[in-house]
Amino acid sequence: MEFGGTLKAVVVGAAIAGGAGLFSGSQKTTQDAKQSLADMVNQILKNPKIQVAQSGASNSKSVNRGDGNSFMSPTTYHSYTWDYCEKWVGTDLCEKWLDPYVSDHGFGSQQSALEGKVAQIYAANRDTKTDSQWAIWDIAVKGGQQAQDEYGRLNRKALSRFELREDIKNELRELGKDAALDLLAGTVGKDEPKETMPSMEALRAIAGNLTVAYRNNLVGLLGGLWRNAEGVEVPGGENYTGCEAIMNEQNSEETDEKLYRQGPLAESTRNIELEKRIQLCRQLMSQSVRMVNPQVQGDQIVSGDPNTEQIDQWRIRANIELMDDLGKNASEITKPADATLTEKEVASEIVVNENGKETVSYELPKDQIEAYNAMLEKAAKSQEAVAKTTIGHIPDDSQAILSNKLKDSVSAVEINGLSREMKEYFKGEKVNTIEDFKPEMTPQELIQTAGQ
Repeated sequence: MEFGGTLKAVVVGAAIAGGAGLFSGSQKTTQDAKQSLADMVNQILKNPKIQVAQSGASNSKSVNRGDGNSFMSPTTYHSYTWDYCEKWVGTDLCEKWLDPYVSDHGFGSQQSALEGKVAQIYAANRDTKTDSQWAIWDIAVKGGQQAQDEYGRLNRKALSRFELREDIKNELRELGKDAALDLLAGTVGKDEPKETMPSMEALRAIAGNLTVAYRNNLVGLLGGLWRNAEGVEVPGGENYTGCEAIMNEQNSEETDEKLYRQGPLAESTRNIELEKRIQLCRQLMSQSVRMVNPQVQGDQIVSGDPNTEQIDQWRIRANIELMDDLGKNASEITKPADATLTEKEVASEIVVNENGKETVSYELPKDQIEAYNAMLEKAAKSQEAVAKTTIGHIPDDSQAILSNKLKDSVSAVEINGLSREMKEYFKGEKVNTIEDFKPEMTPQELIQTAGQ
């Protein structure tokens, strides 16, 4: 949850040869083992903490309306991408703004662990407003611009840097670790020793759903940001998934057609009727997530200048592209000319513990894929050599090994979930896997997938 920063697409695993050959013995023993494995995977996927709308185990009552992720997870997070006025003075002056990406749920009784933690940290820092720090974020302002706009809000269009402070990231990572350990604990049976390692299928079941949930969150945030475009300004969020939701909650004392908690409309937006803004909002929400800086042009939505796209918007868009194509070079992504993505930002953190000493390195997903493919090539050559020396007594399975090589363009969702062999193996066992994940190309499709 690194607001405005680049969240990495981590290669958790890679497809490996498997299937019916995983078990041996009598047909009954094999079938029992298969059923036992299927039951375990199903139990994991039914865990309400990792359910996603794309899984057969979920339904519209168990997932968030905006992103299709479980609302029962300790790391569920509801927030707005627009500035939310907590206290108005009259109808024109907001005395207290809640910054975007801070969940108002965190200040109430119905909060997740993550929402509550962020709210607690934010409350202690919200009055810090400089050109290098704004509440819980480290920021940098473009030359000649100011961090604060005329209404006292953070001017995200003026920022060249916008990310959580490092100490805050570390605090939130601890919550993520705790949640991960809790999930892992559920992969070991009650009668098994605590030291028992989870099976690869259990890890993949968890990793697959979490990867989809991560992508869902990004797509939901991107749609919310788009709706803030001048000429539309129809805010989104958990309670405003449909563009027409704005018609049900307006401030009757104002002339602007907007939500009560919403800031003043841009002058160009005021001149457009609400019905047309809603129509434009629907068009926006149906655009590809790869669209750069969408803008209103008459009755159409068109790509805008990448150099004027605000930092949180282009970074979220870049994240989605990097997740959908792990072999993509970050430099290939359209972004502002003065914007940068460091290797550390787009790489996976690799921690190795050797003799009690931890070393940390960073590897790009592309490098990990290449290393995996090289390993398969080496294994295939060894298998071919063994087959030749045994004069046919051991079959040459080198081509079967090579068939598991990964394409550079593989997506994080595909690589982190159950392998195709295991999906085939589970056929007929009614396992609630995400069979053929089709990336939600629009925020609107994601909302519809969530059953709204």
